Amino acid sequence: MANFDAQVIELVGSSWTEDQDAVNQFITEGANEVINAMPRSMQERIAEETTVTSGTTKSEGHKVLSMTRNDGTIDQPCRRIPAGKRGRVADSSDMEYATTSDPAYYLNDGKFNILPSGGSGNKLVSVLTYSQESGTLLDASNIDTIANFPNEAEYLVVLYAAIKALQQAMNGKSSSLPTDVTLPSAPVTPEIATVSYTDATNVDASIESIVVPAKIDVSSNAPSFVSPVSSSADFAKVTSYVETDEDVELAAAKLQQIQSQISDFNAKMQESTNKFNKENVRYQMEFQEEVTKVNQDLQAEVETFKTKASIAQFNKQQDQALNLANAAKQIEDVIADNGSKLQKYASELQKYQAEVTSEIQNYSVKIQKHTMDYQWLIGQHQNLIADYQRGLQLLTGARAS
Repeated sequence: MANFDAQVIELVGSSWTEDQDAVNQFITEGANEVINAMPRSMQERIAEETTVTSGTTKSEGHKVLSMTRNDGTIDQPCRRIPAGKRGRVADSSDMEYATTSDPAYYLNDGKFNILPSGGSGNKLVSVLTYSQESGTLLDASNIDTIANFPNEAEYLVVLYAAIKALQQAMNGKSSSLPTDVTLPSAPVTPEIATVSYTDATNVDASIESIVVPAKIDVSSNAPSFVSPVSSSADFAKVTSYVETDEDVELAAAKLQQIQSQISDFNAKMQESTNKFNKENVRYQMEFQEEVTKVNQDLQAEVETFKTKASIAQFNKQQDQALNLANAAKQIEDVIADNGSKLQKYASELQKYQAEVTSEIQNYSVKIQKHTMDYQWLIGQHQNLIADYQRGLQLLTGARAS
């Protein structure tokens, strides 16, 4: 037959990591529990007799069936009393006083004490139990049977140990649940350049303004009429000659003089008029020539302006077209760069999603397996408890209803 630890592992299954010290502990506890559950008749089958020294022999490791004190002739059975009554059983005047024919014993400080003191041949009949202190446990890896233990009850010890091992395994499952899903770092969203278009700025063709010729100005050459200076006609003197002096001859002479002055003035006036007319004709010709020249210059300036304006307009259109082409090229470059970034990001995102899906699936598989293992442990634990309880009932002579 396999050793006890192998029998326990067979019942617990591979989901439990064997802990040899724990198995030894469970086997030892199981043996003691089964001993305590045995009917007295079975306990008497495996009981041992031990000589007891009062106040010295330790009570640990003994399930007492009986204690006797020899009175010099026969072994007298000892009655057990609480330690608190030891004073009364030692008092000869007390009705519970212990005598050689009616001895008593009690436990105190982990030792057997028998009254009355003295005497010899104190004997203890007990079932030896097993120490559960480290280093004194049953070694389950080296034994497949327990000395001085009913063979029909040993399987209950294995069941007990397996139940405890399953409990340990379930506790281990609870504390070893898979940790939270460790997800990879999400890809960084790329910085997308803004695509914008601003109308190309119109290029200033720097068209020169029409240069209007200076205003026609021939005033410096315009003729001016110079009136001749006339001698003052002294008609008052003539009147004086006639009315005052009554000198007709002097008056006639004076009139002749005045007439001569008038004639001279008229001649000079005609001369000035002729000069003015002559100069005015020349001025009119020069003025007309100047007007004609100004008109010609202005027309030439207008034609020149038209030519320059046409060239400037063409240049402006060319510059605008160039600006528009440059702007379009810049926008195309931005769109192409954004497209490259987005394509790379989409690839990284797809990879990230695949990794996340894989991690979640792996986590789900672990949880599912963990759950199935735990459910098996629970089911097996319940089955073994039922087997153990039925075994105890059979051991004590009871029958399951």
